[in-house]
Amino acid sequence: MKGYLVLENGEIFEGERIGYEKDTCLEVVFNTSMTGYLKIFTDPSYASQGVVMTYPLIGNYGVIPEDMESKKVWVSAIFIHELAETASNFRKKEDLEEYLVENEIPGLKNINTRKLTKILRNNGTMRGKITSNIDNKDEIIKEIKNYKPVNLVRNGFM
Repeated sequence: MKGYLVLENGEIFEGERIGYEKDTCLEVVFNTSMTGYLKIFTDPSYASQGVVMTYPLIGNYGVIPEDMESKKVWVSAIFIHELAETASNFRKKEDLEEYLVENEIPGLKNINTRKLTKILRNNGTMRGKITSNIDNKDEIIKEIKNYKPVNLVRNGFM
């Protein structure tokens, strides 16, 4: 199914939905690590953020609980170029797609992560929304601009 990331500046990235299907506003950041996607997704410093993974293939070793930073997924969404069709690590407990659904984390694959990362490098962290419908783009932009990340420390999330 098609999905979109709409940025507060009006830029739209089209991809294919992965993980749990829900629309959500979030801060969009990027990470340049070549390995360790599980550590990134379970790192509390990424709470309420959608993470753009710049390494082109994600999910190749599946989900290995011993490799996680914490027991909880903290990211609000992931944006990747390619999702590995098969996880090949002998220690894997499940595939990344299953893990995302189980933890209610939406994502997009097959998006231009290089272009998106360049926008974030030039403009800094941006607010955005992951959605399946962009027919009401003006309303989406208004919703994004009104989005304010929760104060995670004060609200007891961390």
